[in-house]
Amino acid sequence: MTQNQKTEAIKKAVAERRFCAVRLMYEHTERHMIPIAAGKDRFIAVNESDLKLDGYILIDFRQVDAVYMLSEASGEIARNEGFLDAVRIPPVDLDSPRMIFSYLANSGTNIEVEVCSDASRETAIFPGRVVGTTDYEFRLLIFNVSCTWEKRPVTIGYDRLRAVKFGTGYLDIYSKYLPTCPVIPQ
Repeated sequence: MTQNQKTEAIKKAVAERRFCAVRLMYEHTERHMIPIAAGKDRFIAVNESDLKLDGYILIDFRQVDAVYMLSEASGEIARNEGFLDAVRIPPVDLDSPRMIFSYLANSGTNIEVEVCSDASRETAIFPGRVVGTTDYEFRLLIFNVSCTWEKRPVTIGYDRLRAVKFGTGYLDIYSKYLPTCPVIPQ
C-alpha cells in the first residue's frame, strides 16, 4: 500500500464512518478504530475494542503501515446500539500541531502520548497534561500511577510523536484521583 492509498483509505473511512484496522509502523498488532476527521497530515479516530468505544487517538498519516476496512456489520451494530451518537469531533485544526496541543492545554485534558525515543527508536508512553506549546514542540507535565505530578514538564518535539490519546477509560480513571495540575510558569 502506498502512502497515498493509506491516506485515501482513512479518508474514505471518515466519510463512511467505517470501522477499520490500522497497523502502525512501530507495532506488530492492529488497532481497531473509527476515523472521524482527517487533515492533510494526520487524522483523529475513536478507539474501539469489542464494540466499546474508548476515547480518541490522533495519528500522523506517516505512522500508518496498513489500513483494512472491517466488516460493515460492526458499523451497523455500533449505529443501531447508538455507540456513534456520543462521538464528537473535537474542534481542532488538524493541520496545525500547535493548535491541537493548545486546544488540549486550554481544555485541561489529560492525554497519553506515544513518543519515539531518540536513541533506540522504541516507543515511550507518557500520561500527562500539556502546559505549553510552540511551533515545534510542546511541554508535558507527566503524572505517574501513584497519582502524583512530576515537578518539571518535559519538552517533546512534534516530529517525535507517534500517537496521542485522550478521553480513554484509563485516563478518565486516573484523572479522578489526580490532585489539581500545578501551574507551571511559561
